[in-house]
Amino acid sequence: MTTQIRDDLAQALWETLLLNSSNWRLPHGDIKRIADQFGLGRNVVARIWRKGLTSMDSRVAAVVKAEWSRRGRKKVDRAGLCERVAQVPVVDRENQRTLQLATNTSAYLISQLIKEGYLRRALRSSAAHHGGGHYFDPMYDVVHLDEKWFYVKKVGGKVYVLTGKDDVPIEDPPVQYAQSKRHIKEVMFLCAVARPRGDWDGKLKLKACMFRHISREKHRGHKPLECRKWMQ
Repeated sequence: MTTQIRDDLAQALWETLLLNSSNWRLPHGDIKRIADQFGLGRNVVARIWRKGLTSMDSRVAAVVKAEWSRRGRKKVDRAGLCERVAQVPVVDRENQRTLQLATNTSAYLISQLIKEGYLRRALRSSAAHHGGGHYFDPMYDVVHLDEKWFYVKKVGGKVYVLTGKDDVPIEDPPVQYAQSKRHIKEVMFLCAVARPRGDWDGKLKLKACMFRHISREKHRGHKPLECRKWMQ
């Protein structure tokens, strides 16, 4: 037989004893009979009866609760813990360890606050801090330069070749030859963006710094192409 009962069972046992009593006295053998009825020990029933009698006022029924609920370590007040957490700046609550040291509590209590919903993990967001002066820039003395590198030849890549099935001719994938597979020539495109000047023709374009020109001097019977600058 168990000696630890719930609050509702203790209250039901007290009410049963009260109904079987006469002038606050129980007939001989009723404690043993009621103990067998509830599956409890005789001493437990007697303790509930004495506790109910001492807690009753005049013409007022007592509310009897079990004593096992008052055993063990008392639960720490969550409101007090939350007040201690609120005193720590939010920016200093980066992890549970720093929060534990700042509030002078245990790691278990911090994890319990998170588990019970008093604390939650959040991400710090960033927002622009400005006074509105960056919305427009006249660019009177600003020139933006942008460059982009491109390979002279495309290295690798995927192609589809015939496999030779059903008398179809077999094709081999093409091979690209280069002096070095780790050094492929590149060409750079440089672009400048600035506010229109007085002699601007109204066209937005990307001009090459060099152009190809046919040389006037013959070389082995033909005129080669030369690269020259725009501004001579």
